[in-house]
Amino acid sequence: MNNAFLQFLAKIRINPLFWLTIGLSIITGHFREILLLFFAVFIHEMGHYAAAHLFQWRVKKIELFPFGGVAEVEEHGNRRFSEEIIVTISGPIQHLWLMAAAYLALQLGWWDSTSCDWFMKMNLTLLVFNLLPIWPLDGGKLIFIAATSIFPFKKAHTVFLLCSFSMLLILFLSFLPRDPFHLNLWIIAIFLGVSHYIEWNRRPYVFLRFLMTRSEGKGDKALTTPIHVSPDAELYDVISLFRKGVRHFIVIQTNEKNRVVEEKLVLNTFFSSNQVRCAIGHLFR
Repeated sequence: MNNAFLQFLAKIRINPLFWLTIGLSIITGHFREILLLFFAVFIHEMGHYAAAHLFQWRVKKIELFPFGGVAEVEEHGNRRFSEEIIVTISGPIQHLWLMAAAYLALQLGWWDSTSCDWFMKMNLTLLVFNLLPIWPLDGGKLIFIAATSIFPFKKAHTVFLLCSFSMLLILFLSFLPRDPFHLNLWIIAIFLGVSHYIEWNRRPYVFLRFLMTRSEGKGDKALTTPIHVSPDAELYDVISLFRKGVRHFIVIQTNEKNRVVEEKLVLNTFFSSNQVRCAIGHLFR
């Protein structure tokens, strides 16, 4: 347990924006508030890490922001749905027991009602904010997990990011008229907007890592589902139909007898040849 906690601490990175917030809080005399905020964000990310460590996920780093944290993991869309859901919700649920602990501390007379009320509201704000269906927040990750259970992985990633960015724009434009010069609103909107831009450009890389993990025989593939294609379908287009949590076999439909090709053979051909735009009927005759 101690070793796992030390590993967690070693992966923590504090974003410069958080350092700026800490500095401004000290100058303005709000050191106690920023300390409590840091504690809540720290516990939130520790919840994620504990669940990821339980399932032996590879966590590269955890970056802390004033409004939450972002964990960077070396898992590429092939873990079990149940694991991904547990790891994702293990952060937000920490705020529930933190609020319960704050109320208990108030009843025991360990701190005043004003501080308790502020701490409760702060945790509730972090909880609600992180559950918004926007990338890379926890709510957004849950929506992405749901999307990958319905659509092929490549399509799910693209559709989700478009919907997520649309939701970000709607919320931003809804709150902007109320206080157009609210600094925190602009900072959060810019951070989330940049996160979408980066993830959008990473789509080919994310999809490639998803395929590489599958080709190594890793990941959850509990179901077996056929993919019916014509002989003229390009190899890349066929690969793009692969779904998370499913093992496929490709049925090449011809006028004569249909040909069946195993997923692993298709992946091996994809990675070992330069014929990704070649017709699958030509590759597997």
